[in-house]
Amino acid sequence: MPVTMEEVRAVLDPEEPDYAAAALLGPEALPHLRALVESGDPMLASKAAYAAGVIDGDEAVEVLREAAQSDEPAVRVAAAATVANLEADASAELLEGLVADDDPGVRRVARAAVPEDAPASLRARLEELPDEPPEGGDAGAAGSGPPTIGGLMPGEQPGRGTMPGERGGLMPGESPDDMNG
Repeated sequence: MPVTMEEVRAVLDPEEPDYAAAALLGPEALPHLRALVESGDPMLASKAAYAAGVIDGDEAVEVLREAAQSDEPAVRVAAAATVANLEADASAELLEGLVADDDPGVRRVARAAVPEDAPASLRARLEELPDEPPEGGDAGAAGSGPPTIGGLMPGEQPGRGTMPGERGGLMPGESPDDMNG
């Protein structure tokens, strides 16, 4: 049964998409995911890119190639984050470009996605590249981006997974009852 764009959008439109449901759409969803990657909407394109990575099929790699070439860093990050779901050769091919991306966030995610048993070509590519500055390094360095600590967002509190002002995962003014309604 053909998959419609409406079905794909229904899975991806929520703030937290159900990627297991996206995988169940199967390869017939890939043309729609490609269209969403190319749509110009960075949030939807990044969700579509990640969803393509959880679907088996040769066209999934093509969708991720498109995502890896996007002008939007968020879309390239999604491509880097999902390459681990691909076969090793396709994953390595995409990572070879993403590990050298101009955006430090894309590089960080791509380098974290490199498997320990990476092919020789990917290992050689990594050896050609300068080391990444340590996270939380010199915020004034060109291209270093905002400082982070151990992968936390600026202002996020280590070991707690919360932002300043949050109590137990709630923002100021929220109560546990707000979460149940």
